[in-house]
Amino acid sequence: MSYIYQTDRIELYEQIKCHSSFIKGRVLDVGAGSFSRYKDLFNFDEYIKMNTEIGKNTDIIGKVENIPSEDTAFDSVICTQVLGDVYELQKAFKEFYRVLRPGGVLLLTENLFDSLHDEPNDFWRFTQHSLRRLAQDAGFEVKVLERRGGYRSVLAQMKARYLIERFSANKRWFARPLSLILKISGKWAQYRDRKDKSYANQIFTHGYILIAQKNA
Repeated sequence: MSYIYQTDRIELYEQIKCHSSFIKGRVLDVGAGSFSRYKDLFNFDEYIKMNTEIGKNTDIIGKVENIPSEDTAFDSVICTQVLGDVYELQKAFKEFYRVLRPGGVLLLTENLFDSLHDEPNDFWRFTQHSLRRLAQDAGFEVKVLERRGGYRSVLAQMKARYLIERFSANKRWFARPLSLILKISGKWAQYRDRKDKSYANQIFTHGYILIAQKNA
């Protein structure tokens, strides 16, 4: 299976990297997946990886709505691109708050525009307003709530996802040349989005990063 350039993944990585200094101490990666894509961006003392099933990249098994950990066990919680597949969102945020130590930080990312995936467990898309309310209702103070990408990079992402799904492109001989074409058009889209400061461009976004802190 070959890598194919996608604007959302590139912008997500850069966004997390930009805010990586918030993460420290004993870290819980909720929904770490098959490999820890962002682990090397952080300075930490211990990095615990949680998934719903046992696997190579799993230290503990559990669900976001019921994290198998004692109270105030972690300095930082990371949850990237997971909550869209979690039905009970309020429970999830309460669990984040519970397992964090006073002053601990949650770093969370989610999408506003995305194709269907992980069906039938694909439940939600998120605005900045829903993420803020969910965090504040659980007791967090919001430190950062920042969008990711604009109108043109969203269009480039949708085109890439359509081609991958329509033609199983990442399994085909043309995956590498297609990735190059998408990279060129994607970088041009990202450049134009950076230049476009209009409100119209701002209301189209891949999604958001939320950084929230538990009361000390």
